[in-house]
Amino acid sequence: MPRDAPSFPNDARSDLRLRPIVEADRFRLRRWLAQPRVVQWWGSRAAADAMIALAAQTPSALVRIIERDGEPIGYAHALDIAEPRLRPATWTADAFIGAPLARGQGLGAKALALLATEIFATTLASALAVRVSIRNERSVRAIERAGFGWHSIAADPALGPCWWLIAVRRGEH
Repeated sequence: MPRDAPSFPNDARSDLRLRPIVEADRFRLRRWLAQPRVVQWWGSRAAADAMIALAAQTPSALVRIIERDGEPIGYAHALDIAEPRLRPATWTADAFIGAPLARGQGLGAKALALLATEIFATTLASALAVRVSIRNERSVRAIERAGFGWHSIAADPALGPCWWLIAVRRGEH
């Protein structure tokens, strides 16, 4: 069942923040996208790079670099893309931690929570959904910690069966 999006403020008390992507980030992103752990869940570097470039050129998309203590450690985006299996006005999101030393610390969950907070504060989105391979249990658990609940299963040509996990705007169920 979808849950309300958590409230994790993007403020000075947080060691994590999201900032808009800039051209200078492209080289770092390409390095991250070549890592086997990222390739495993995001597909080939070329396909993932094309997806990020397309998101960056989409005016309604939020394309962000995840920073911890001012250092870039990952990537996140949210897109207003109609998905037939999801309720109207649901945005889709995805994220990864690219800095190997930043993995395994719960930062992906916190980054997704920050992204959900930003989406609900700046758009009319009624919900935010993430699609993740059923084989990627570590990410599924992180997405749950970010306040997302189980919605449905979808087939993905590259990843196979995937879960849709969803967070809804507070007050909407």
